[in-house]
Amino acid sequence: MAGKTVKRSRVQAVKFRLQKAGKSKVEKQTADTVAKPAPTAASKERDRTARKQRGTNVVQPLRRPRFPAQVTKGLRFLAAPLVWLCLLAFCGGTGVAAFLWLTTLPPVPNCQTMPSPASDSEQLYCAEQASRSGKVEALLAGLALVKNWSPDHPLRHRANRDVTEWSKSLLAIADTKAGQGDLAGAIALAKKIPASSPLHADAQTALLGWQKAQNLGQTINAAIQRALKQQDWQTATLQMQALTRLDDEYARQNLNRLRQQLVTERTTYQQLQQARQIAASAPEDVVVIGKAIALAERLPASYARSAAQLDIQTWGQFLLNRLTAQLGQADMAGAIVSAQSLPFSLPLPPVARDLLWIGRAQPLATSNLMTTPLLEQFWQLWLPLSQVRQIRADSPLAAQTKVLIPRLEQQTQDLLQLQLAQTVGRLKQLPTLQSAIALVQPITPGRPRRLYAQTLIAQWRKEIQQLEDRPYVTQAQQLAAAGTLPKLNAAIAQARQVAPGRALRLEAQNLIAKWTRQIQTLEDQPILNQARALAKQNKLTEAIQTANKIRADRALYKDAQAAANDWIAQIQIAEDQSLLDEARALADRGRLTRAISLASEISYGRALYDDAQSAIARWSDQRDTILRERRSRRDEPSSLPEPSRPSSGYNSPVEAPDSQDLPPP
Repeated sequence: MAGKTVKRSRVQAVKFRLQKAGKSKVEKQTADTVAKPAPTAASKERDRTARKQRGTNVVQPLRRPRFPAQVTKGLRFLAAPLVWLCLLAFCGGTGVAAFLWLTTLPPVPNCQTMPSPASDSEQLYCAEQASRSGKVEALLAGLALVKNWSPDHPLRHRANRDVTEWSKSLLAIADTKAGQGDLAGAIALAKKIPASSPLHADAQTALLGWQKAQNLGQTINAAIQRALKQQDWQTATLQMQALTRLDDEYARQNLNRLRQQLVTERTTYQQLQQARQIAASAPEDVVVIGKAIALAERLPASYARSAAQLDIQTWGQFLLNRLTAQLGQADMAGAIVSAQSLPFSLPLPPVARDLLWIGRAQPLATSNLMTTPLLEQFWQLWLPLSQVRQIRADSPLAAQTKVLIPRLEQQTQDLLQLQLAQTVGRLKQLPTLQSAIALVQPITPGRPRRLYAQTLIAQWRKEIQQLEDRPYVTQAQQLAAAGTLPKLNAAIAQARQVAPGRALRLEAQNLIAKWTRQIQTLEDQPILNQARALAKQNKLTEAIQTANKIRADRALYKDAQAAANDWIAQIQIAEDQSLLDEARALADRGRLTRAISLASEISYGRALYDDAQSAIARWSDQRDTILRERRSRRDEPSSLPEPSRPSSGYNSPVEAPDSQDLPPP
């Protein structure tokens, strides 16, 4: 009981200290309010008058609310637990922050921007990341990084695991290379696996096997090369068969290459023999020797090509001797032919070199290589021109050079103008097309590219005409789109402004013809409609007369004539049908001659003419049959009893023909 009293007194002391300052003011104001007497009406009036005179408003002081005793007691009860709860939350938050700080990993290094004095852990991390790509360079770099680390290095255990993985990857890559036939690459990679690696023994075992296979394959390959060099095809083939017995992928792949080499060597040797035969056929003919040299120089790289070099030098020396003799005899044409036949691989004297350049440039000075692009033609001319310009003035060929250089320069200038004109003309505008024409017009007659220049000029002029006349055609098409007579006539007048000989003249004339047919259709359609209306009223003659009003040069003439012919046929059928029906009735009664005569009255060109002719042909056959039967009965022997006849005297499915239908027996 005493403890509760002490506790209550402490709480009251705290409350007293907290409310001391404000309570004193409240109590003072309360005391002043109690001491003052209750205001009367007169005192209120005096106070109001005084406030008006002072011009200020008096604000009543606010009273501090007082809490009930139960609320105050509850606050005193909750004060101590709240303090302990705040202290516990602070301690727990501090512990959690410390735990997170201890368990958080350090930041991952950036291998792309790693500083040069990087730590071993950062370098090892980057090496591990790079090795994940499986590239040989990354694996070798990782092995080189940890190669010199001491056994007591802090990261040595981790590095040993990496060395094992990197060695395994390198050995797998080396095995793949060996399987693909790259024994040299496989051996080089196997040698990179360090002795500290657990896979070093496996690498050495594989290395010995690959080196053995490589040595054996190299031995057989050397024997094959010696046989190919000596043209011993049989020995080379036998060595290749020995190579097939090796259980090695490299040997099998190398075998395909050697077989191809064998084919190449044999083919090349045959071509060399052919060149030698050509040279032996006419050993004094410069042109023949030149053909042999050209064939020998086209041989592919092989042992036979090496053997052909001696022949080429021999033939080339012969040509040089002939060239010297021709120059001494002032035979420039023959000297040029000899120079053109010289081999490219032979060092040439200055005179022979100049002749060779002139011989190559002369055909180009007058040729027109229009099958190739302009820029390619330019470079084909520029190289010989640059070579001819190098011929010295004291050369025996200086006179020919002075004539040849202007021609080549003129051709190169024409090519540049043509190329520039084509580039400008591709813009497809009036000013650019006119500029393009002006650029190529200076190419005068007699130059190799004159015809090509004129072709371009004609094309560009056609494009200019199209650009100039296209507005007329476009405006005419816009007018004709309305489809009315005035608009169509205006469209025709607009299209006729395209003069004859212009590029769009044919297109304009086709449009004019099309719109003219539309106008004629609009004008004559009412006439044809009227004729068809008369025909529906069974006034066929008037309908025909109306349709014939459409002239032969009009668009609806064919339609009108088709309708008129149909109506004419209807009239003819109506006129001739009764005649044909009467003829058929006569034929059914056996009056065939009368039926034929009546059906023949239907003249050619009438609608029922074909039907009548078909009936006439059928009736004529029937009549001929009857006549043949009558003759056969008349020619029978008299001893035979005459067959009984019906009273009609004619045993036939039709009525017996009388004397008017058949001739007398």
